[in-house]
Amino acid sequence: MEMQEADLGRAAWALWPALAAQMGEDPGAWRAVPLARREDARVATVLLRLDGPDGRVLVLKHQRRPEEGFAEAMSAHLEAMEVYPQGVPALHALDIEARACAMDLAPGQPLSVMLEGAPPEAQAWLLRRAGAWLDGYHRATLGEARVFQPKFTLRYLDTVRGEVLEGAREIAQKERFLACIETIFSAAARYEGRQTMTARTHGDLHLRNLLLDRAGCLGIDFAAGRVVPVGHDIARLLADYAILHAPQERIARGEVLPDFARKAFFEGYTLVGPDDPSVGLLLRNRVLAEWWGLPARAEARSAAQARRFVQLMPLAERVFG
Repeated sequence: MEMQEADLGRAAWALWPALAAQMGEDPGAWRAVPLARREDARVATVLLRLDGPDGRVLVLKHQRRPEEGFAEAMSAHLEAMEVYPQGVPALHALDIEARACAMDLAPGQPLSVMLEGAPPEAQAWLLRRAGAWLDGYHRATLGEARVFQPKFTLRYLDTVRGEVLEGAREIAQKERFLACIETIFSAAARYEGRQTMTARTHGDLHLRNLLLDRAGCLGIDFAAGRVVPVGHDIARLLADYAILHAPQERIARGEVLPDFARKAFFEGYTLVGPDDPSVGLLLRNRVLAEWWGLPARAEARSAAQARRFVQLMPLAERVFG
């Protein structure tokens, strides 16, 4: 019989004995309480907090759907754990077929939670620490110095523009969106022929995937990343911040970030600076990617998507004019 979604937590707990056996643990010596869950048409995932002997605390994660992507995500986590163990929760047991794992509970709170309502001074402190974490991860997975080639980003932007013009892709405020794309194309020359650095990308570095406390910072939910210009991860993280938490009245025309936020992040992240060409282009491209990733019609947006759209529009006005 198909298990009802309400039983997702029980399904996860039923997988614990096999995971505990991998660790040489007595499963009966541990107790579980719900930690987080997400269930919608696309995703069904649950996290259980496991409290065990000697005060040890783990997280049991079970992903019922999607069925694809779990093995790749776990492989990416293991690779990150091998080269950057101080920045990644240790993974102790894994069942690829059941899409379940047990790892250390990462202390602290998501960066998104800590930024909510924080004054600029506190935001700067948090962004500096986030920058330091990403600097450490990129140095641990370093590729090579490379001349940045904007053509790949511009080629994809041109594809998006064509889809919008042909009606194959619906975009809210279509004409304004197309004008913003033109702004990027007109400025493309400033990113040509300049050097950047490459590293293995986290692959999904939004604000919820960094967990901070007073002692440290840990990254979670790695995607199967490639070695690419470092601006990809930086843009993903900082565009998320700019849309949801930056005091937009402090963002200068043509910029994505307030000066204090850019300065703080790059005090922590020193592999490249804020003038790096991959950072400049990909940060602006990310603002547009967030735009085209939202439903075009207001009635189709969730509450979170509606908030994102409302805050994205004035940011786009500052970035692109």
